[in-house]
Amino acid sequence: MKRQKKELPSMEVSLFCQQTVMILQSGIPLYDGMEVLYRNYEKTEYGAVFEGICAHVREGGSLHEGLKQSELFPDYMCYMVQVGEMTGKLEEVLEALGSYYEREDKIQNSVRSAVLYPLVLTVMMAVVIAILVIRILPVFSQVFQSLGTDLSGMAGTLLSGGVLLGRAVLVVVGVLLAAALVLYLLWSFGGRDVLLRMAGSICLPVRRLMEKQAAHRFASVVSMVLASGYHLEHALELIPDLLPDERNKEKARRCRKAMEESGDFPLALEEAGIFAPLHMKMIQVGTETGQTGQVMSRLSSIYENQVDEGIQNLVSWIEPALVAVLTLVIGGILLSVMLPLVSIMTSIG
Repeated sequence: MKRQKKELPSMEVSLFCQQTVMILQSGIPLYDGMEVLYRNYEKTEYGAVFEGICAHVREGGSLHEGLKQSELFPDYMCYMVQVGEMTGKLEEVLEALGSYYEREDKIQNSVRSAVLYPLVLTVMMAVVIAILVIRILPVFSQVFQSLGTDLSGMAGTLLSGGVLLGRAVLVVVGVLLAAALVLYLLWSFGGRDVLLRMAGSICLPVRRLMEKQAAHRFASVVSMVLASGYHLEHALELIPDLLPDERNKEKARRCRKAMEESGDFPLALEEAGIFAPLHMKMIQVGTETGQTGQVMSRLSSIYENQVDEGIQNLVSWIEPALVAVLTLVIGGILLSVMLPLVSIMTSIG
Protein backbone atom coordinates (compact mmCIF):
# COMPACT_ATOMS: atom_id res chain seq x y z
CA MET A 1 0.00 0.00 0.00
CA LYS A 2 1.12 3.50 -0.72
CA ARG A 3 1.73 5.66 2.35
CA GLN A 4 -0.45 8.73 2.56
CA LYS A 5 1.18 12.07 1.90
CA LYS A 6 2.71 13.43 5.08
CA GLU A 7 1.23 16.81 5.89
CA LEU A 8 1.82 19.38 8.58
CA PRO A 9 -0.25 18.79 11.72
CA SER A 10 -3.44 20.85 11.75
CA MET A 11 -2.18 23.12 14.53
CA GLU A 12 1.01 23.88 12.57
CA VAL A 13 -1.09 24.72 9.50
CA SER A 14 -3.26 26.99 11.64
CA LEU A 15 -0.19 28.69 13.10
CA PHE A 16 1.26 29.24 9.61
CA CYS A 17 -2.00 30.86 8.47
CA GLN A 18 -2.14 33.13 11.52
CA GLN A 19 1.49 34.19 11.11
CA THR A 20 0.96 34.94 7.42
CA VAL A 21 -2.11 37.03 8.29
CA MET A 22 0.02 39.08 10.70
CA ILE A 23 2.61 39.58 7.96
CA LEU A 24 -0.01 40.81 5.50
CA GLN A 25 -1.61 43.10 8.11
CA SER A 26 1.76 44.65 8.97
CA GLY A 27 2.36 45.70 5.37
CA ILE A 28 5.56 43.66 5.00
CA PRO A 29 6.03 42.30 1.46
CA LEU A 30 5.05 38.64 1.30
CA TYR A 31 8.52 37.43 0.27
CA ASP A 32 10.10 39.22 3.26
CA GLY A 33 7.48 37.68 5.50
CA MET A 34 8.25 34.22 4.15
CA GLU A 35 11.91 34.84 5.01
CA VAL A 36 10.88 35.48 8.61
CA LEU A 37 8.82 32.28 8.69
CA TYR A 38 11.68 30.32 7.14
CA ARG A 39 14.01 31.43 9.94
CA ASN A 40 11.46 30.16 12.49
CA TYR A 41 11.44 26.72 10.85
CA GLU A 42 15.07 26.65 9.67
CA LYS A 43 16.31 24.24 12.33
CA THR A 44 13.26 21.97 12.26
CA GLU A 45 12.48 18.98 10.03
CA TYR A 46 10.48 21.35 7.81
CA GLY A 47 13.37 23.79 7.26
CA ALA A 48 14.20 22.70 3.69
CA VAL A 49 10.53 22.82 2.70
CA PHE A 50 10.04 26.36 3.97
CA GLU A 51 13.26 27.39 2.27
CA GLY A 52 11.75 26.19 -1.02
CA ILE A 53 8.50 28.10 -0.40
CA CYS A 54 10.48 31.23 0.45
CA ALA A 55 12.61 30.92 -2.70
CA HIS A 56 9.52 30.37 -4.87
CA VAL A 57 7.77 33.51 -3.55
CA ARG A 58 11.00 35.56 -3.76
CA GLU A 59 11.28 34.68 -7.47
CA GLY A 60 7.79 36.04 -8.12
CA GLY A 61 5.81 32.83 -7.80
CA SER A 62 2.42 32.71 -6.12
CA LEU A 63 2.05 31.54 -2.53
CA HIS A 64 -0.40 28.76 -3.38
CA GLU A 65 2.03 27.27 -5.92
CA GLY A 66 4.83 27.29 -3.34
CA LEU A 67 2.61 25.60 -0.78
CA LYS A 68 1.45 22.98 -3.28
CA GLN A 69 4.98 22.17 -4.45
CA SER A 70 6.06 21.62 -0.84
CA GLU A 71 3.56 18.71 -0.54
CA LEU A 72 3.38 19.64 3.14
CA PHE A 73 0.10 21.54 3.16
CA PRO A 74 -3.42 20.13 2.57
CA ASP A 75 -4.76 20.38 -0.98
CA TYR A 76 -7.82 22.20 0.32
CA MET A 77 -5.68 24.91 1.89
CA CYS A 78 -3.67 25.35 -1.32
CA TYR A 79 -6.89 25.74 -3.31
CA MET A 80 -8.34 28.27 -0.87
CA VAL A 81 -5.11 30.30 -0.89
CA GLN A 82 -5.34 30.34 -4.69
CA VAL A 83 -8.93 31.60 -4.39
CA GLY A 84 -7.78 34.31 -1.97
CA GLU A 85 -5.02 35.43 -4.33
CA MET A 86 -7.41 35.55 -7.31
CA THR A 87 -10.10 37.52 -5.47
CA GLY A 88 -7.75 39.83 -3.58
CA LYS A 89 -8.98 38.44 -0.23
CA LEU A 90 -5.92 36.44 0.78
CA GLU A 91 -5.85 37.90 4.28
CA GLU A 92 -9.50 37.01 4.95
CA VAL A 93 -9.06 33.51 3.51
CA LEU A 94 -5.95 32.79 5.59
CA GLU A 95 -7.68 34.03 8.72
CA ALA A 96 -10.63 31.71 8.05
CA LEU A 97 -8.25 28.82 7.30
CA GLY A 98 -6.41 29.45 10.57
CA SER A 99 -9.67 29.11 12.50
CA TYR A 100 -10.71 26.06 10.45
CA TYR A 101 -7.51 24.10 11.11
CA GLU A 102 -7.52 25.14 14.76
CA ARG A 103 -10.96 23.55 15.08
CA GLU A 104 -9.75 20.47 13.18
CA ASP A 105 -6.85 20.16 15.63
CA LYS A 106 -9.29 20.34 18.55
CA ILE A 107 -11.37 17.51 17.08
CA GLN A 108 -8.27 15.42 16.33
CA ASN A 109 -7.02 15.85 19.90
CA SER A 110 -10.40 14.77 21.24
CA VAL A 111 -10.32 11.64 19.07
CA ARG A 112 -6.73 10.93 20.07
CA SER A 113 -7.60 11.22 23.76
CA ALA A 114 -10.65 9.01 23.31
CA VAL A 115 -8.48 6.27 21.79
CA LEU A 116 -5.40 6.70 23.98
CA TYR A 117 -7.06 6.49 27.39
CA PRO A 118 -8.72 3.06 26.87
CA LEU A 119 -5.48 1.81 25.30
CA VAL A 120 -3.42 2.88 28.33
CA LEU A 121 -6.00 1.36 30.67
CA THR A 122 -5.91 -1.91 28.73
CA VAL A 123 -2.11 -2.07 28.91
CA MET A 124 -2.20 -1.37 32.66
CA MET A 125 -4.78 -4.14 33.08
CA ALA A 126 -2.52 -6.55 31.19
CA VAL A 127 0.48 -5.62 33.37
CA VAL A 128 -1.45 -6.13 36.64
CA ILE A 129 -2.86 -9.48 35.50
CA ALA A 130 0.55 -10.62 34.25
CA ILE A 131 2.11 -9.86 37.65
CA LEU A 132 -0.67 -11.77 39.41
CA VAL A 133 -0.40 -14.80 37.13
CA ILE A 134 3.39 -14.95 36.77
CA ARG A 135 4.56 -13.82 40.22
CA ILE A 136 1.79 -13.94 42.82
CA LEU A 137 -0.18 -17.13 42.10
CA PRO A 138 2.92 -19.43 41.91
CA VAL A 139 4.07 -18.09 45.30
CA PHE A 140 0.70 -18.89 46.89
CA SER A 141 0.73 -22.31 45.26
CA GLN A 142 4.10 -23.06 46.88
CA VAL A 143 2.84 -21.76 50.22
CA PHE A 144 -0.20 -24.02 50.08
CA GLN A 145 1.98 -27.01 49.18
CA SER A 146 4.39 -26.25 52.04
CA LEU A 147 1.41 -26.20 54.41
CA GLY A 148 0.43 -29.65 53.17
CA THR A 149 -2.72 -28.47 51.47
CA ASP A 150 -4.24 -30.95 49.03
CA LEU A 151 -4.31 -29.07 45.72
CA SER A 152 -6.12 -31.83 43.91
CA GLY A 153 -9.50 -30.80 45.29
CA MET A 154 -11.40 -27.51 45.40
CA ALA A 155 -8.34 -25.46 46.36
CA GLY A 156 -6.39 -26.72 43.38
CA THR A 157 -9.33 -26.15 41.07
CA LEU A 158 -9.67 -22.55 42.25
CA LEU A 159 -5.97 -21.85 41.83
CA SER A 160 -5.89 -23.46 38.39
CA GLY A 161 -9.01 -21.48 37.44
CA GLY A 162 -7.36 -18.22 38.50
CA VAL A 163 -4.28 -18.99 36.42
CA LEU A 164 -6.35 -19.96 33.38
CA LEU A 165 -8.51 -16.84 33.72
CA GLY A 166 -5.46 -14.61 33.91
CA ARG A 167 -3.80 -16.28 30.93
CA ALA A 168 -7.00 -16.08 28.88
CA VAL A 169 -7.30 -12.36 29.57
CA LEU A 170 -3.64 -11.84 28.63
CA VAL A 171 -4.24 -13.63 25.32
CA VAL A 172 -7.32 -11.48 24.62
CA VAL A 173 -5.45 -8.28 25.50
CA GLY A 174 -2.53 -9.34 23.32
CA VAL A 175 -4.88 -9.96 20.39
CA LEU A 176 -6.53 -6.57 20.92
CA LEU A 177 -3.18 -4.76 21.03
CA ALA A 178 -2.02 -6.59 17.89
CA ALA A 179 -5.28 -5.63 16.18
CA ALA A 180 -4.77 -2.01 17.25
CA LEU A 181 -1.28 -2.07 15.69
CA VAL A 182 -2.63 -3.55 12.44
CA LEU A 183 -5.38 -0.91 12.30
CA TYR A 184 -2.82 1.84 12.87
CA LEU A 185 -0.66 0.53 10.02
CA LEU A 186 -3.68 0.27 7.71
CA TRP A 187 -4.68 3.83 8.62
CA SER A 188 -1.15 5.11 7.94
CA PHE A 189 -0.74 3.27 4.62
CA GLY A 190 -3.89 4.29 2.79
CA GLY A 191 -6.64 2.21 4.35
CA ARG A 192 -8.43 5.09 6.07
CA ASP A 193 -11.62 4.94 3.98
CA VAL A 194 -11.94 1.18 4.44
CA LEU A 195 -11.50 1.43 8.22
CA LEU A 196 -13.95 4.31 8.55
CA ARG A 197 -16.53 2.43 6.47
CA MET A 198 -16.10 -0.66 8.66
CA ALA A 199 -16.33 1.37 11.87
CA GLY A 200 -19.43 3.18 10.64
CA SER A 201 -21.18 -0.05 9.63
CA ILE A 202 -20.35 -1.85 12.90
CA CYS A 203 -20.84 0.91 15.47
CA LEU A 204 -23.84 3.25 15.26
CA PRO A 205 -22.35 5.95 17.59
CA VAL A 206 -19.24 6.09 15.38
CA ARG A 207 -21.41 6.46 12.26
CA ARG A 208 -23.31 9.34 13.86
CA LEU A 209 -20.06 11.02 14.83
CA MET A 210 -18.78 10.71 11.27
CA GLU A 211 -22.01 12.22 9.93
CA LYS A 212 -21.71 15.17 12.31
CA GLN A 213 -18.07 15.69 11.41
CA ALA A 214 -19.02 15.61 7.72
CA ALA A 215 -21.72 18.23 8.35
CA HIS A 216 -19.18 20.36 10.24
CA ARG A 217 -16.68 20.27 7.38
CA PHE A 218 -19.39 20.83 4.76
CA ALA A 219 -20.64 23.94 6.56
CA SER A 220 -17.08 25.22 7.16
CA VAL A 221 -16.06 24.92 3.52
CA VAL A 222 -19.24 26.57 2.21
CA SER A 223 -18.91 29.50 4.63
CA MET A 224 -15.22 30.04 3.75
CA VAL A 225 -15.73 29.83 -0.01
CA LEU A 226 -18.63 32.28 0.11
CA ALA A 227 -16.66 34.64 2.38
CA SER A 228 -13.78 34.61 -0.11
CA GLY A 229 -16.05 35.91 -2.88
CA TYR A 230 -16.33 32.67 -4.86
CA HIS A 231 -19.50 30.93 -5.96
CA LEU A 232 -21.24 28.15 -4.08
CA GLU A 233 -20.53 25.70 -6.93
CA HIS A 234 -16.80 25.90 -6.16
CA ALA A 235 -17.44 24.81 -2.57
CA LEU A 236 -19.53 21.84 -3.72
CA GLU A 237 -16.67 20.71 -5.99
CA LEU A 238 -14.21 20.77 -3.07
CA ILE A 239 -16.26 19.15 -0.35
CA PRO A 240 -16.30 15.43 -1.35
CA ASP A 241 -12.51 15.15 -1.02
CA LEU A 242 -12.59 16.66 2.48
CA LEU A 243 -15.14 14.38 4.10
CA PRO A 244 -14.04 11.53 6.42
CA ASP A 245 -15.60 8.50 4.70
CA GLU A 246 -17.07 7.27 1.42
CA ARG A 247 -20.66 7.27 2.71
CA ASN A 248 -20.60 11.03 3.36
CA LYS A 249 -18.55 11.71 0.24
CA GLU A 250 -21.39 10.18 -1.77
CA LYS A 251 -23.90 12.46 -0.02
CA ALA A 252 -21.81 15.48 -1.03
CA ARG A 253 -21.69 14.25 -4.64
CA ARG A 254 -25.48 13.86 -4.65
CA CYS A 255 -25.81 17.39 -3.33
CA ARG A 256 -23.56 18.75 -6.09
CA LYS A 257 -25.50 16.86 -8.76
CA ALA A 258 -28.86 18.05 -7.39
CA MET A 259 -27.55 21.61 -7.28
CA GLU A 260 -26.48 21.40 -10.93
CA GLU A 261 -29.93 20.14 -11.90
CA SER A 262 -32.15 22.42 -9.81
CA GLY A 263 -30.01 25.39 -8.81
CA ASP A 264 -31.80 25.29 -5.45
CA PHE A 265 -29.24 24.93 -2.65
CA PRO A 266 -31.63 24.02 0.23
CA LEU A 267 -33.39 21.49 -2.01
CA ALA A 268 -30.05 19.93 -3.00
CA LEU A 269 -29.02 19.65 0.65
CA GLU A 270 -32.37 18.09 1.57
CA GLU A 271 -32.00 15.44 -1.14
CA ALA A 272 -28.47 14.63 0.04
CA GLY A 273 -29.53 14.32 3.70
CA ILE A 274 -26.44 16.01 5.13
CA PHE A 275 -28.06 18.28 7.73
CA ALA A 276 -30.75 17.72 10.36
CA PRO A 277 -34.28 18.98 9.55
CA LEU A 278 -34.05 21.84 12.09
CA HIS A 279 -30.79 23.05 10.55
CA MET A 280 -32.31 22.77 7.08
CA LYS A 281 -34.86 25.40 8.15
CA MET A 282 -31.99 27.69 9.18
CA ILE A 283 -30.35 27.18 5.77
CA GLN A 284 -33.64 27.90 4.00
CA VAL A 285 -34.04 31.20 5.87
CA GLY A 286 -30.38 32.08 5.31
CA THR A 287 -30.67 31.45 1.57
CA GLU A 288 -33.82 33.56 1.30
CA THR A 289 -32.23 36.46 3.21
CA GLY A 290 -28.84 36.29 1.47
CA GLN A 291 -27.03 35.10 4.60
CA THR A 292 -26.06 31.58 3.53
CA GLY A 293 -22.41 32.07 4.54
CA GLN A 294 -23.28 33.32 8.02
CA VAL A 295 -25.73 30.47 8.61
CA MET A 296 -23.15 27.91 7.46
CA SER A 297 -20.55 29.41 9.77
CA ARG A 298 -22.99 29.08 12.67
CA LEU A 299 -23.83 25.48 11.74
CA SER A 300 -20.13 24.65 11.56
CA SER A 301 -19.74 25.71 15.21
CA ILE A 302 -22.86 23.77 16.23
CA TYR A 303 -21.67 20.53 14.63
CA GLU A 304 -18.15 21.00 15.97
CA ASN A 305 -19.58 21.13 19.50
CA GLN A 306 -21.73 18.06 18.80
CA VAL A 307 -18.70 16.09 17.58
CA ASP A 308 -16.76 17.02 20.71
CA GLU A 309 -19.70 16.04 22.95
CA GLY A 310 -20.12 12.75 21.06
CA ILE A 311 -16.48 11.83 21.57
CA GLN A 312 -16.71 12.62 25.28
CA ASN A 313 -19.85 10.48 25.55
CA LEU A 314 -18.06 7.53 23.93
CA VAL A 315 -15.19 7.88 26.38
CA SER A 316 -17.65 8.07 29.29
CA TRP A 317 -19.02 4.65 28.23
CA ILE A 318 -15.68 2.99 27.49
CA GLU A 319 -13.98 3.99 30.76
CA PRO A 320 -16.44 2.36 33.23
CA ALA A 321 -16.73 -0.72 31.01
CA LEU A 322 -12.96 -1.29 31.11
CA VAL A 323 -12.84 -0.62 34.86
CA ALA A 324 -15.65 -3.15 35.39
CA VAL A 325 -13.81 -5.81 33.35
CA LEU A 326 -10.57 -5.11 35.22
CA THR A 327 -12.37 -5.37 38.58
CA LEU A 328 -14.07 -8.68 37.68
CA VAL A 329 -10.89 -10.30 36.36
CA ILE A 330 -8.63 -9.23 39.22
CA GLY A 331 -11.40 -10.05 41.70
CA GLY A 332 -11.70 -13.55 40.21
CA ILE A 333 -7.96 -14.14 40.46
CA LEU A 334 -7.83 -12.89 44.06
CA LEU A 335 -10.78 -15.12 44.99
CA SER A 336 -8.89 -18.10 43.56
CA VAL A 337 -6.20 -17.34 46.13
CA MET A 338 -8.29 -16.23 49.09
CA LEU A 339 -10.84 -19.06 49.09
CA PRO A 340 -8.21 -21.83 49.45
CA LEU A 341 -6.53 -19.69 52.13
CA VAL A 342 -9.83 -19.42 54.02
CA SER A 343 -10.28 -23.17 53.65
CA ILE A 344 -6.85 -23.77 55.20
CA MET A 345 -7.51 -21.37 58.07
CA THR A 346 -10.85 -23.10 58.74
CA SER A 347 -9.24 -26.52 58.80
CA ILE A 348 -6.50 -25.31 61.17
CA GLY A 349 -9.10 -23.76 63.44
